[in-house]
Amino acid sequence: MESAQIAEFLESTYPSPSVILTSELGREIESKARAIIATQFGKSLLPREVYILSPRAGEYFRKRRETMIGRPLEELLENEEQAWDAADGDLRSISDLMQKNKASGPFVLGGQPSYTDFFIAGALQNARVIDEGVFQRISRYDGYRQVYEACLPYMEKED
Repeated sequence: MESAQIAEFLESTYPSPSVILTSELGREIESKARAIIATQFGKSLLPREVYILSPRAGEYFRKRRETMIGRPLEELLENEEQAWDAADGDLRSISDLMQKNKASGPFVLGGQPSYTDFFIAGALQNARVIDEGVFQRISRYDGYRQVYEACLPYMEKED
């Protein structure tokens, strides 16, 4: 099931407090972020993810991913610095979009969180769990950091 479908189900099942599921700005940010973050996180996190798994799960994960990409996971890290440098402009542009309503509040749409905020915060939390360095690298962009920090209260319950 897609995240958007899950969000729609949750919103219809638990309407209070309401979460804005979509907006033009949100769709633009999500689309651009999916393209750039998926690429960057794939290169930086996929090879490191194996190390937070149990040995058995790590072995399975490695075998499946290496079969899928056709090479050892560690090879993804070979040009990691250059990839981050090349993505800087796009990451900065998306960060700026996230701050479009900064005067109204810390979330993408201002004072109220939306699906887009949780999408961004979830991706960053995933990065933080796998590798703090990757998380710090993306958090240096104000928009990403601002949205993540605004969503922290929603991540306190970890069950």
